[in-house]
Amino acid sequence: MPFATKSGRRIHYEVQGHGPPLLLFHGLLQLGSHWSLKGYVPALTDAYTVVTFDSLGHGQSDTPHDLEAYGLRHRVEDALSVLDTLSIDRAHAWGYSMGGWTVCGLASFAPERLASYVVGGWDPAVGLPVAYAALEKQLRPGKDVDWFQVLLFGARRAPELAEAIDAGDLEALRLCLKACEKSAGLDEALVRSGRPGLLYCGAMDPYHDSMKAVAARAGAAFATIEHADHGGAWAKAPKVLPHVLPFLESVARS
Repeated sequence: MPFATKSGRRIHYEVQGHGPPLLLFHGLLQLGSHWSLKGYVPALTDAYTVVTFDSLGHGQSDTPHDLEAYGLRHRVEDALSVLDTLSIDRAHAWGYSMGGWTVCGLASFAPERLASYVVGGWDPAVGLPVAYAALEKQLRPGKDVDWFQVLLFGARRAPELAEAIDAGDLEALRLCLKACEKSAGLDEALVRSGRPGLLYCGAMDPYHDSMKAVAARAGAAFATIEHADHGGAWAKAPKVLPHVLPFLESVARS
């Protein structure tokens, strides 16, 4: 079982396929293997060397009980640890939800390591508070909310997420969510990076309109995943891949 440890944190990764390197970043409560489960990896391995990994706090990677370890700069260090272990100088980076946050971090802290970026289901301008605000409208006024428990309740509807939660370290996962709350202002990193990019979002996801505006400012492409909310735009790979595959192919040709 391969691990990268150059960041000082043990990160479990897997490599499949051949071609230009493509690093995939999963969302909160997911695992690197879920990219294969949902059908993304099989569609990519003929053209790309696909690198998936368990983000810190998830799966076979380390699960420290230290909030600072889950901050964005450390997330980027973990990703670079995987790239360095594989002797990859630059890679295409694709992330969904929390993974999209980390891709924005790469654009902020290490744009020279990015060949291009794909961000799905994440608002680089405001981040997680947008989702909280949308959810609050569905709750009784004045009710104290444990957002982590709300997240767990919704996630358990997907069998693979329920399995990952039950096998995981709940304190580490809670810290992952807490770290994601400090996520505003990363849109400027995408603008400054100068890298070709694609942002996509479910039409019913509260991040949608802000992501579309960020894409316009960054000169990036934007795709709406019709009839999909936040979870749906992850689960419906057949609706997502027709947008992402042509983008990656065009970047590889340039």
